[in-house]
Amino acid sequence: MPASALGGILLLIATYLLALGTFLIAGAPANVAIFLGGTYALTGLAAFLFSRGVLEFFVGSDRDLTFFVVLRKLTDPLLALTAPLTPGFLLPFAVCLYSAFLFFLLKLFLFGDAFLGVPPLFIVIYLVVMSAFA
Repeated sequence: MPASALGGILLLIATYLLALGTFLIAGAPANVAIFLGGTYALTGLAAFLFSRGVLEFFVGSDRDLTFFVVLRKLTDPLLALTAPLTPGFLLPFAVCLYSAFLFFLLKLFLFGDAFLGVPPLFIVIYLVVMSAFA
């Protein structure tokens, strides 16, 4: 059965809720848990896609290693989710790397990056657009 974009959305939601619950159980304030949960969930999914891309580059995409089969089953719905945004000329390993970049960019856009000191970009873009019309 081929992977679907709906499966990718459900995987995103499940990963976010798992990360959010982890931070809430650990005692983080709710507003901090919301941002950290999203940051960790999207970064983790981008890391899975990146590792699949690197593995496909060095090993090949047709191998039946157990780790690679599990990684494929986990990341296929995410690739189906980003397929409409992915250029058709990319090689299979580059599709995974491109999707990892898209998930990292989504993380920056929605939640920012505390380590780099980047605020959530949707706030910055909103302020720029609103200040242009004021």
